[in-house]
Amino acid sequence: MRVVVVGAGAAGLTAARSLVDAHDVVVIDKGRSVGGRMATRRIGDATFDHGAQFFTAHTDEFAAEVAGWEAAGIARPWFRGRVGPQGIAAADGHTRFRGVDTMNAVAKHLARGLDVRTSTSAEALTGNGAGWVVKIGDDRLQANAVVLTPPVPQSIALLEAGDVALADDDIAALRAIRYEPCLAVLAVLDVSPQLPDPGAVDPDHGPIDWIADNQRKGVSAAAAITIHATADFSREHWDSPDETVIATLLAAAGFTRVPVAVSVQRWRYARPVSVHPTRCLVAQGVPRLVFAGDAFGGAKVEGAVLSGRAAGATLRPGLTK
Repeated sequence: MRVVVVGAGAAGLTAARSLVDAHDVVVIDKGRSVGGRMATRRIGDATFDHGAQFFTAHTDEFAAEVAGWEAAGIARPWFRGRVGPQGIAAADGHTRFRGVDTMNAVAKHLARGLDVRTSTSAEALTGNGAGWVVKIGDDRLQANAVVLTPPVPQSIALLEAGDVALADDDIAALRAIRYEPCLAVLAVLDVSPQLPDPGAVDPDHGPIDWIADNQRKGVSAAAAITIHATADFSREHWDSPDETVIATLLAAAGFTRVPVAVSVQRWRYARPVSVHPTRCLVAQGVPRLVFAGDAFGGAKVEGAVLSGRAAGATLRPGLTK
């Protein structure tokens, strides 16, 4: 059976891995690389984790997954405890893990052996009898089942573009999911930013939600900081010029030197703040269609992985009939 997974983030790649042993699975993603918000960017000699900064394991299921990543040399502990305005603030029993060499390396590990097609943008999803047709430019990809893992508003837009009407209960549940935006500034510096251990701070007021020193973290050869703005600042300045965002956030961070290079990343759907109560949603009244991602059952990397696993487990019995 053919399964098309839309989205090559942690949820989509995990769903694909759980199905590929028994079915023909194709993963498509509009980005140039896998990973979604487990994202890495390079500017010259500098490397930035500019989406998800770390991951934690709160469940035995995900802890076992992380242990496998550690054994494979893909993940390692970064620090233990919570970060505050002065660095590590308190131990809370959870280790914060990072990817080796970057957060994106974890996604690339998950993608190994899969048929992943990046720079491939799905434009519409249309029902086709007992299956689906995914429109990709002038091409059409046939599928017996589809797993949708993009941010939910984007998944809904794909269905609307194909004139697919979901059951009232399903569309109401999907539209109840909410996300926060995040503006990120990526700055290459000519000197180390001298952040306290572990090379990151989490301010308790102002426009900044997080600052990390990527060189201190161990992912960059050059001094490189990632600054995440708060959701309120990001909403207010979403359409502001890059220069305004850069100047405001660098000043708030106390960096007075002119960066060697600087860029802005806009994450429209950075964090789900109102999630669906279960790990995935199986659509009613249409061919096999499952919604998954970090907005289902629990946020962050852990939630995305467990959601992808649940989506695969939900599809397997139906696909073998």
